[in-house]
Amino acid sequence: MHALDLASGNEKFNGPVEISASVAGTGYDSSNSVVTFDSRMENQRAALALVNGVVYLAWASHENADPYHGWVIGYNAGNLSQTTAYCTTANGHKGGVWMAGGGPAADSSGNVYVSTGNGGFDDTVSNLGDTILKLSTTAGLAVSDWFTPFDQSTLESQDLDLGSGGVVLLPDQISGPAHLMVGGGKEGALYLLNRDSMGHFCSSCNTTTGDNNVVQSFHAIRAIFGTPAFWQNGLYLGGVSDKLSLFRFNPATGLFDSSPASQSSLIYGFPGATPSISSQASSNGIVWAIDSSQFGVPKNAGGPAVLHAYDANDLETERWNSLQAPGNRDQAGQAVKFTVPTVANGRVYIGTQTTVEVYGLLPN
Repeated sequence: MHALDLASGNEKFNGPVEISASVAGTGYDSSNSVVTFDSRMENQRAALALVNGVVYLAWASHENADPYHGWVIGYNAGNLSQTTAYCTTANGHKGGVWMAGGGPAADSSGNVYVSTGNGGFDDTVSNLGDTILKLSTTAGLAVSDWFTPFDQSTLESQDLDLGSGGVVLLPDQISGPAHLMVGGGKEGALYLLNRDSMGHFCSSCNTTTGDNNVVQSFHAIRAIFGTPAFWQNGLYLGGVSDKLSLFRFNPATGLFDSSPASQSSLIYGFPGATPSISSQASSNGIVWAIDSSQFGVPKNAGGPAVLHAYDANDLETERWNSLQAPGNRDQAGQAVKFTVPTVANGRVYIGTQTTVEVYGLLPN
């Protein structure tokens, strides 16, 4: 782990520090009832999160190469000392935390939320594959609540990771459950959860009743490989081989309309898109999304990333994209999957294979 000075690039706080961790457990690679973090098998795929002075790093695998686990590890942001570590499947296998590059979410009480991928599951805090987790940080990391879809065994057996999508916390609500969140994965189902009572696992649910232990669930898009954005009671969701979609949330009912209010004309290929929103408070919203379907391996294969800008109230209205200008003036570099537009200081920043592209208003 590195802490770098922005002005000079120099290491700070006596960094870097080597990542290591161990927890009690009987997982498939345990030794003497201890599971040890193995840097050869772990892949730090999720974004970092800074919560109350602790930097949280989440870990998954390299292309499902065994043995691995999901890990969330915390480091003090002031001195890089390790504060805590949690393993999602300490008594099982796999259960990586990757969320298509999305980072852990956090609420005002300091709870951290992540979603896990395929892995062992027995409805206990030490074996929670294909699960959305609420982790308390009051005394290190500890599972305080969770939700697991009723068809978890199907998700596990068919590589339909719930954890392929990131999680989003909604603003506090006046009526109904005050603390809501959404998440979803490869199956394309979107789950609206009460963060104060997430539902655990519904063993009595079936394909007819669905997950009746949650606030709402519905099939939203083909597959989720990104993190939704939420603005003005609208959820913006990009799927794989699907359109960018807007789902309206009704504060009076506390539910989403399961039919899209609008969609982009463009169908995004794999891996879909994680949108970002810019606005002037509650008006002039713009949805920014990257078409990275031309990402290539090895380096310099494939094609450019394409940045799109949509009217946030009507995704059928595209304001601009980076291929429109003549002479390839706005064309970005080679695409990288799971990249997210970053909006700051009136500009939009996107990462490509070799460059950081910066978009803004041209001078008069």
